[in-house]
This record gives sequence, structure tokens and C-alpha cells, in this order.
Amino acid sequence: MDRRPHQNILDLPEDQRPEIMNDRGRQMKAKPIQRLCEDHGMPQLFSRPRTPNDNPFIESAFSTAKRAPEYPGRFLDDREAVTYFTRYFHWYDTEHYHSGIDFVTPEQAHNGLRQAIVEERRAKALSQRRRRREENQQKSGVQKPKNQGTTTIQHPVA
Repeated sequence: MDRRPHQNILDLPEDQRPEIMNDRGRQMKAKPIQRLCEDHGMPQLFSRPRTPNDNPFIESAFSTAKRAPEYPGRFLDDREAVTYFTRYFHWYDTEHYHSGIDFVTPEQAHNGLRQAIVEERRAKALSQRRRRREENQQKSGVQKPKNQGTTTIQHPVA
């Protein structure tokens, strides 16, 4: 069953349809977009001028999507876009490591695996660091001091 969002939105009564928030770019203020919104009974709202920080999350999402390795740049039709973004969101949620959540995938974070993964990484890094230090000490000929009994600053009084 084909469930595209615009089909469900258009079935809603006009007073229940979502508002569309746009930046003030030329494309969003153009007459064809305004007419499209009016034809479908969806109010078009605009962000404040010269404030790109108004919606940083969607801006970040667009940037990440456009930098994805397989991003085609243009889509021939709706079907191609839906197919691409279906694969993209699956990759983004299950394979892409996110810097904001300790370089785990959202799926791992939502399944409660984040802490265990981070702890395992830290333990592995610490183990490797210790092993490298020991190897370097052996190569350089540095030896650990041998225990030669008790050393004191003053001789004990008899």
C-alpha cells in the first residue's frame, strides 16, 4: 500500500492541516510554491529574516543528507526520491556513527547499548595503550627498577 505523506495530509480538513514553515529563500517565496500551498489549504509561514539558527536541526539534517556518499543531487521523480530516502534513513539509523551520541548509531543508542559500547571501547583503548607502553619500554631497554628493600631518608634510630 502506497502511503505517501501528502496523500494523508490532503485528506485532513483544512483547519487540521499542518502549517508549512519555510526559510526566506527565493524558492520558498516563489509564486509556484505559494500557489501550491494555497491550492492544498496549507498556510505557509516564514522564519525570521537573517536568522539561520531558527531551525538548526532541519538545517543539520539537510546538510548531513547532502553529504551522504550516495546522494544523487537530483531526483527524476517522487518514486526515486522516496526510494533513496528510505535507504538513506535506514543507513542513517543503523550504520552511521553520530558524534553527538559517542559515535554509536541511533539504533544502538535507542536499544540501550550505548553505555556498554563506550565502556568496551575505553577498556580496549586502555589495554592497547598499556601493551604499547610495555613494548616500547622493552625496545628502548628501559627496565623497571628492582625492589631493593626499604629506602629511608634518615637511618632509623636503634
